[in-house]
Amino acid sequence: MGKLAQEMAPNHESVLPELLRAYADEWFGHYNYYFVSRMVNGPSAESIGAFLRQRSQVALDRADRLASRIIELGGTPVQKLTELVEAATDKPFKLPEDLSDVTALLEAVLDAERTSMRTQSLIYAMARDSDPLTSELALDLLKEAAQGEQQLERLLSDSVPEKTGR
Repeated sequence: MGKLAQEMAPNHESVLPELLRAYADEWFGHYNYYFVSRMVNGPSAESIGAFLRQRSQVALDRADRLASRIIELGGTPVQKLTELVEAATDKPFKLPEDLSDVTALLEAVLDAERTSMRTQSLIYAMARDSDPLTSELALDLLKEAAQGEQQLERLLSDSVPEKTGR
């Protein structure tokens, strides 16, 4: 990180662990959205699968943007896939036992999107007064996750209660 960038982010050491957690969460989101896109069946399987593959790509793009910021701040993204589990939010992706239950699959994806929203909101709160570049990134990622939440809620068409993942 350059000298001026360091001055613009004086508390970057405190936000780096959250950026790493968000990075790991996005990798899991990428995989899980893709997995669910292939498991969906029924009359809407093709369109829902395409939507979920698009959300999978969005999650991968978010992970890439987070990795860039982590590097700019002098950190290193998670180096091994096996270490993603330790870095991610302590909340596993909750797939339903019945993988043919489209509603339950979409609710699991929605829960993951909401986890991303909570993480990005925390990063934004931590960085907004001390690191304009990280706060802008977090705000952009939060907007993307909020759009995904809205799209998923529309697909589910009913009000979906928030799950705690516990």
